[in-house]
Amino acid sequence: MKDFFDKNKISIAVIVAACVIACSVWLSNSSATVEPGPDVNKPLAQKTVLHIDYTEAPKHVGEYACVTGRVDHVYTSQKGTVFINFCRDYKTCPFGAVIFDSDSYKFPKSEQYSRKDVEITGLIRTYQGRAEIILHDPNQIEIKSGETTPAKEVSALSRVLAVIDGDTIRVDTTGTVETVRLIGIDAPEIARPGHPQPDYFGPQAAQYAKKLLENKLVYLIPDPMHSNRDKYGRLLRYVFLEDGTLVNAKLIENGFAYNYIYEPFQFMKQFDYLEKQAKEKHLGLWAENTK
Repeated sequence: MKDFFDKNKISIAVIVAACVIACSVWLSNSSATVEPGPDVNKPLAQKTVLHIDYTEAPKHVGEYACVTGRVDHVYTSQKGTVFINFCRDYKTCPFGAVIFDSDSYKFPKSEQYSRKDVEITGLIRTYQGRAEIILHDPNQIEIKSGETTPAKEVSALSRVLAVIDGDTIRVDTTGTVETVRLIGIDAPEIARPGHPQPDYFGPQAAQYAKKLLENKLVYLIPDPMHSNRDKYGRLLRYVFLEDGTLVNAKLIENGFAYNYIYEPFQFMKQFDYLEKQAKEKHLGLWAENTK
């Protein structure tokens, strides 16, 4: 046995050293996992966040950000929920902040934010096609100036004269008839000259669009990332109902249209999320996946 150790003492020493090093590394990694990450327990103001204008918020849904802009007005509902609105017409505004009634006692003077430049920090979510941040802590909102500004004008309402298919409508905009292509969606085609056979679920998509839009008053909102018209001369617009429903999003949410992935647009992330939800629920276009 002694001869064995004498002949192999170098090899044995190497093995022992390797074991010691491996154990040291394991212990050091184990203790490291107990330590909190760099942002854990940091105060809100010390976290590194993205700074964006409120008009850019729809492009950053799901991200933690500091959103800047001028508040147009503050509205408190009968239930006590506070809405901090950046546009005169909140229904067509790309972003807003919400304080639920359970947290409103923390913001006793919420009216002070009206007509002020503010910074709002938090996770950007989406509700009915609009980006928003939920405020739970007064430190999430900071007034940057005390100046007032003229109120923004409300977009004019247009009347829907006809629904051509799931993503195209004809409207009367203050006396001018326009054909409008809904931004960010692609609905299956219906039968028409040159296309005698409808696409799968095309008639159903057109019928659903009629149910939502026919003879309704709507807001037509352009996208700053898009041109004003497409190559066929149609207006490119988001279409909002008077109650604030974003019709483009509604069609995708219920499986009557695809998210249009070929060109960037403001609500691309939200529409992608809605399409995935429709697929998972096997709604509309995705129903045949259950067969």
